[in-house]
Amino acid sequence: MKTVTKTGLHLSLGKKIRATMRGEKYQVTLRGWVEDEYLIVDYPHFPGDFVKIAPLTGCSLSFTSDGTYFDFKTLVLHAVAQPIRIMVLEYPKSFTSYKLRKNNRHKANFPFSYSIEGGATETTFTGTIRDLSLSGALITHAHKLTKGDDIRLNVNLALGELSGVRAQVRNVRKNPGSKSEPFVTGLEFSKLSPEQDKILRKFMGTRMGERRRADRPRSSR
Repeated sequence: MKTVTKTGLHLSLGKKIRATMRGEKYQVTLRGWVEDEYLIVDYPHFPGDFVKIAPLTGCSLSFTSDGTYFDFKTLVLHAVAQPIRIMVLEYPKSFTSYKLRKNNRHKANFPFSYSIEGGATETTFTGTIRDLSLSGALITHAHKLTKGDDIRLNVNLALGELSGVRAQVRNVRKNPGSKSEPFVTGLEFSKLSPEQDKILRKFMGTRMGERRRADRPRSSR
C-alpha cells in the first residue's frame, strides 16, 4: 500500500530502493517509517561479504513510484547487522523528484550525431533532439530509421557530453514541417552507464529548476 506524505514523497512497505553509501550501490527494501522522524530499511550486504556501516554515514536513496523518480540524501542513525539486518535512517528533510513518463519530457533543441548498430559499415548521421527525458528522446533527422533499430548517439548538453548512449527506435513518422529533417523519431534509452545517468539527471534537474522559477508568480509593487 502506497502512502503519499504531506511533502509529496511516495512511500510503500516492501519498496525496492537503491542506496548509495561511500560510493557503493546496494538494493535495499523499505521496511517502515515514521514521518518526519525516521525510515527503516534493510542492512546492505553483498553475498558472502559483510558491510560495516557506522552511525552518521551519509546515504543517498532513489526509487521510482507511479512514473516519478525520487532522490534524497540522509544519514544512518543506527545500524544492526545481527540478529536481524536493518538500518534506521534520518527522515529526509527534502527530496527531488522527476516525472519519467514520456509526456513529461523537457523541450530541447540540441544537435546530435548517431550511428546505427549492426550495419556493415559504421556511418555517422546527424539530427536534432527536440525533447528529452530520463528514459528517452524525440528527434528529427534526415536519414530514415526503422522501428526496432538500435543506435548510439552523442550529444553535448553543456553540463556534460553524453557519448555512446544506446537507444532503440520506438516509432517513426514524417515531419512535414521540415525539408532538411523530414523524419520524427521516438527513442527509448537502453541501460545508461553511471556517468551518462549522472549527466542526464543533472541536465533534467536544471530544467526542472528553470520551470519552477518560470512558474513562480511574480510579486507586484
